[in-house]
Amino acid sequence: MKRLLLLQAALAFAVLSAAEEPTNFIRFVEEEKSDSLQTAVVGYESPQKVKVDLVGAIHIADKAYFDALNVKFKGYDAVLYELVGPSFEERGKPEAKKEAEKMQWVGQLQTLMRDTLKLHGQLEGIDYTAKNFVHADMDMSQFTQTQTQKQESFLSLYLKAAQAQKEVNEKRGVNSDAAGIVMLLKILTLKDSSTELKRMIAQEFDSVEDIMAGIETGDGTVLVGERNKVALGVMDKEIAAGKKRLAIFYGAAHLGDMEERLLKKGFKRTKVEWLKAWDLPHAK
Repeated sequence: MKRLLLLQAALAFAVLSAAEEPTNFIRFVEEEKSDSLQTAVVGYESPQKVKVDLVGAIHIADKAYFDALNVKFKGYDAVLYELVGPSFEERGKPEAKKEAEKMQWVGQLQTLMRDTLKLHGQLEGIDYTAKNFVHADMDMSQFTQTQTQKQESFLSLYLKAAQAQKEVNEKRGVNSDAAGIVMLLKILTLKDSSTELKRMIAQEFDSVEDIMAGIETGDGTVLVGERNKVALGVMDKEIAAGKKRLAIFYGAAHLGDMEERLLKKGFKRTKVEWLKAWDLPHAK
């Protein structure tokens, strides 16, 4: 009887421990014929039976990935999306164009990566004109004002990211600088260098959540934590308006922090689904 009670207690502890483990929202998967970079769709349910899915985004990906998301998004009452600046439907207005120019360098960087890696961009691949899409991010003035208040700059973020990357590499026992240079030189000599470069980058995505956790230590950042607060504020308004089935479509690096906030609100995890963002076939 005592052994049975001990076994039951051990099983209960294991279940509770597993339930409290943070979710992975992005992963690199190695298979026999083709590797892949995948993002998660993780479902949560509130005590009031409101269902919210956190949908991890990769801003550049295979066209099939964005096509699959467009189909999936049709099943929600509201899809809350990230976009610092004006909402998608306001982007054509003169004042909105001026705001967008401040973040133009981000778009230029994504375009460079998209073309180099032979992928597709999120803004072109996702149908942001869908009627159920709801802007759930800061406008540019809110973003810059909050950064000023928190004394956050590109340099301070870079230094935090560099320190977090160093700590992750130390845990993994990896000398990333030396290994990365050797691997990059090797890749550039290959016939299909774009696929192998994607594979190299995809492998590094496995550590992105640990890096973001390091960056968010202390008072958090505007880039992630403060914007997540805005997104969940919009979620609360949509729920108050009667929406019962929602998706929050944000970069995968945001979702660890966002999950914590949902769990504190009383939501429970109900499901995890994986979508293939990058297909990386092995050389024949």
